Amino acid sequence: MNIYKIDDIKELPFDSVVTVGMFDGVHIGHQHILSMLTAEARRLRMVPLVVTFDRHPQQVLCPDVPFLRVSTNEERYEHLHENGVTDVVEIHFAPEVAHLSACEFFREILVGRLHARSLVLGYDNMFGSKANNDFDQLPRLAEESGFQIVVDTPVEAGGVAISSTRIRHALKSGTLNEVKELLGRNYAVAGTVVRGRGVGKTLGYPTANISLDEPMQALPKEGVYAVSVVVEGGKERFPAMANLGPQPTFDEKTSTFEVNIIGSSENLYEKHLAIEFLVYLRETRKFASVDELVSQLERDRSASLAI
Repeated sequence: MNIYKIDDIKELPFDSVVTVGMFDGVHIGHQHILSMLTAEARRLRMVPLVVTFDRHPQQVLCPDVPFLRVSTNEERYEHLHENGVTDVVEIHFAPEVAHLSACEFFREILVGRLHARSLVLGYDNMFGSKANNDFDQLPRLAEESGFQIVVDTPVEAGGVAISSTRIRHALKSGTLNEVKELLGRNYAVAGTVVRGRGVGKTLGYPTANISLDEPMQALPKEGVYAVSVVVEGGKERFPAMANLGPQPTFDEKTSTFEVNIIGSSENLYEKHLAIEFLVYLRETRKFASVDELVSQLERDRSASLAI
């Protein structure tokens, strides 16, 4: 897969069919747009090209409001490639980009530098400055340029359009089945194992404490989950259980993300892990004794293995 930085491009050496967007999560709705993009590219014998941004516009336009990502850039590009995209142009989203109107973006970037000849848009997809909003002028500009715009229809689940915002809400409520339906796959995150307090090891359930690749990545609600884990450098997927939240039995109020891998005794410190959420098992709660907690952990382990 070719990933171009816009600042490194004077102009691309090929004509393209392009779509523009963040594609956070590359959910089922995004996948439908990408199928239209690749089909249109085949029809016109051009390259399917995704134009995206290195950070979500909300992170720049509303810096004081925390914004949670559904996927990291690396995960986005991996899923774009899985959906037939061979080339991506990444734009550093800065104020000067935010100030471009839709028509300016069209003329200067899509046509001028990227040789785009056709544009595929989602049903609610817009780009360009809201303060200088001329998006409704794009069809006229496209017609004058001999340029085609293809607009997708909404993809729904349960009668409601699929969106990254809807996925964030489902994660927050812990409804993993809905998240899986909207993504077309289990929700997954990645991170590096860092030093923890070592409490799990004393209980016979050593845990890997995870520092996420994307600190602002959305996580499911606090609780205990059955997950699966792939360790850096390997392909085997291990069953595991994860705890998201504090350790109230030990009066520890700091929220952490810990994973106990079943069937592996490997030293995981500083290893990179890919973690896939499968099933929400239970809430995090304070137990009357350590023995009671260990008994519950054994039940959690059995439930995770069964899954």
